[in-house]
Amino acid sequence: MDGTTGRRDDAARTPDARARGTRGGTGGGAHRPADERRAQLLDAAVEILREQGLRGLTTRAVTARAGVTHGIFHYCFGSKQGLVRALLERELTGTLDSAWGAATAADDVRTALHQGLLAQLDRVRADPGRLVLLDELVRAARQDPDLEDPAAWEQTRYLTEIEARLDTWARTADLVWLAPTADVAALVLATADGTVRTWLVDRDDDRARRTVDVAATAIGSLARPRP
Repeated sequence: MDGTTGRRDDAARTPDARARGTRGGTGGGAHRPADERRAQLLDAAVEILREQGLRGLTTRAVTARAGVTHGIFHYCFGSKQGLVRALLERELTGTLDSAWGAATAADDVRTALHQGLLAQLDRVRADPGRLVLLDELVRAARQDPDLEDPAAWEQTRYLTEIEARLDTWARTADLVWLAPTADVAALVLATADGTVRTWLVDRDDDRARRTVDVAATAIGSLARPRP
């Protein structure tokens, strides 16, 4: 095989294949599906954010921490902006799943609201740095003209999910909301955000739980039996 053919063969190799060739088949270069590669790089990015903040989040730092080549990074995300968007999506989806995925209406909307609000609070209590990390990501994305406003995008995702839950609970329990569900969803979101951010300041577990109790009762009172 001549040098030209060898170069053509190397160029045709996937990023994972080139990594195996350069890293001797170690853990960082071993072949993995694309979704596992993305998760590996996202985990590395989170570690760097926790340790060094936004200033330390560079593509070089992320690939070094993950033990992969720059080719794999660009294959997965295309750019640092793509990485930031993927981090935001994963953090937001995790919050929605852990909080509102735990809330089931049955015949009691107040209980479902309480479950959702408390689950979101408990997620922050278990790992306060996660919310700080998310805020830093939003701030970074806002400074990038290539990304849409992440705060508006984040809020829209939250509101859409919560509104869908409210509608489902009302249908299941044969209830009607006394206010438009979009407005009730906005109230739920404002309550959840205010509760966790107040807790971040005072770290008062009892007060936060009392807030969740009162809020669930107050918001739940907006649902009445269908006439």
